[in-house]
This record gives sequence, C-alpha cells and structure tokens, in this order.
Amino acid sequence: MNTEMRNIVRFLLIIMASLLLLLGESPVAGSAERFVDNGDGTVTDTRRQLMWEKGDNGAEVTFEEAQKYCRNLRLGGHADWRLPEPEERDTAVAIALMMPKHARDVYARFDLYWSSDPTTLLPFNYHPSHGREVQRTYPAGAGGKALVRAVRSVRAAKAGAGE
Repeated sequence: MNTEMRNIVRFLLIIMASLLLLLGESPVAGSAERFVDNGDGTVTDTRRQLMWEKGDNGAEVTFEEAQKYCRNLRLGGHADWRLPEPEERDTAVAIALMMPKHARDVYARFDLYWSSDPTTLLPFNYHPSHGREVQRTYPAGAGGKALVRAVRSVRAAKAGAGE
C-alpha cells in the first residue's frame, strides 16, 4: 500500500472514530465489556485480567522511585501493585486510561510512563487520531524520569484468594 493510500485509510478511520465518539460509542471494539471502572480509582481489563491505576502518580520520577511508588501504593483495597510489563500496554489500554497530558511542550503528543524494564518507557495519554502512529515502547535514558501508572494481576489475586 503506497503512502497516499495509507493516508486516505488513516483519514477515514479517524472520521469513523470521531463519529463513534460523537454517538457515544467507543472506538475500541468491545471496550465497554473489556474495561470496567471499579469506582475506586482502578480500571479492570477483563481480557488481560489486569487492574490498572486509573490515574497516575502525578509527577516524573526515576525508575527506583517508580518501583517504590508501586510498593507503597494502597489503592482499591489492594497492595500488590507493580510497574507494567512492556507487552501489557496496548492501544486499547492507552485509550481506556486516557487522561489530560502532563507534558507542557506544545509538540508533545503523549506522556511516557515507566515499565518494569528500566530501559523501556510506555506511551499514554495520546489520542490515536492526532498525528502519526505512536510506537509501542520508547527507550529510557540513564537517570531519566517518567510518570508511573501501576498495574496488578487480577488472575494472581484470584488464585491467592482461593488458597
């Protein structure tokens, strides 16, 4: 597919997503069933069996500070929070957990968050219809800072509850 055709397809997808938003429908297929707002500052991804922190820590921190934040987080009656694995964040999650960008730079299209890998950052708070596609992960520089959005496994918690 050539570049012009790709741009036309992308434009049509943006138009369709915009219409769905105006009609109150989610642009992510099945997102109404997939994501459950628990009403306690958490959102459960029923497909991946993960519970996400609905917001974030509110400030850029080092990787070590991010780990400490997760260890000390008590949210939704749970204390087993951790940094997400790079493969646990996908476009549907990024849309479901979208909040206003922290980045003050007018050209910034998204915010970067720590993953469990200190060399890998995850993009959040971007809108897929604004600009070119966002990569799945970004490299973290030594001594860098990023935001924190904690996650926990619902599957592990259920297994532990049954013992």
